[in-house]
Amino acid sequence: MKNLIYKEFRLAAHPTNFIFLSFAFMLLIPNYPYLVSFFYTTLGIFFMCLSSRENHDLEYSLNLPVRKRDLVGARILTVCIFELMSVVATIPFAALRCTVLNTGANQAGSMPSFAFYGIAFLYFGIFNAMFFTAYYKRPEKIGKHFAISSVVGFLLVAIDVVLAHAPVVKEVFLTTDGSHLAAKLIILFAGIIAGVGLTAFSHKISVENFEKYDL
Repeated sequence: MKNLIYKEFRLAAHPTNFIFLSFAFMLLIPNYPYLVSFFYTTLGIFFMCLSSRENHDLEYSLNLPVRKRDLVGARILTVCIFELMSVVATIPFAALRCTVLNTGANQAGSMPSFAFYGIAFLYFGIFNAMFFTAYYKRPEKIGKHFAISSVVGFLLVAIDVVLAHAPVVKEVFLTTDGSHLAAKLIILFAGIIAGVGLTAFSHKISVENFEKYDL
């Protein structure tokens, strides 16, 4: 598995996977739906898979002395690393937005608090479950799979915007101090658990689909 992940980073990773990490700065934009910064991470994942298709990466990989399930595991684990890197990259900008550049509550979604990161992990979990289960069933239909996954992702962005202005819960999503800390931590851990669970589900179904796929 270690060698397969090395191969993913050296041969399959697309330049945009690294370039889009810099889009963490979007958390400094006033009145902006900050979850959109993570959309670019998924866009980089799409470019990775598209580049793999054009370079016949699957055909090459299937000629290696490895199992299909290991190929799926290496790709999804590599993607998870990029997703985690994108979350970590936003943390310094989140700190700046909530302290030095704190010009008031975000009018277009939640502020970057613990609750926000819970939603971010859920966003990645939903994307992984939607995209990879379809991708490993029909690898040639990458554009269609990404479009559907992105629509579902932006529905979550829309829900985040609504929750940030909904009565009762808006204080949880718009405050960045110690208030409502318990609720924020619950959302954070629930989001992490959901994201990890959905990604594990994605891996399981993707393996089953890819085992049936005949190039």
